Amino acid sequence: MHFFAVFLFFSLGVMALTLLGGRAYRMVGEGRPFIAAAMGVALAWLANLNMWTGWQIGNLRYDWVGVTITGLAIGGTALVVHAFSGFLFGLHRKLDDQAEEIERTHLRKVA
Repeated sequence: MHFFAVFLFFSLGVMALTLLGGRAYRMVGEGRPFIAAAMGVALAWLANLNMWTGWQIGNLRYDWVGVTITGLAIGGTALVVHAFSGFLFGLHRKLDDQAEEIERTHLRKVA
């Protein structure tokens, strides 16, 4: 369970870094998945984090393959967390129906 928490915190860190660097790679277009994957792999290599040995799945021939796949999983999880948090942050607009509220309050003042 401890290893899963570290994995999720690294994913949140990669998500935050991709959000902070959003203006820098805006010209790339849909570059967020590639940037998140690259940051995830770099972070996994810097921390030497291998989720396969952390979960006692040690049948990989080379250790660097496990670290690289862990980095790709961190980047992918960061994208999923970003999409889910965007959904939750936008949910209040759907529930409150801001357009209906504007029609009720501001349009009566004009008419």
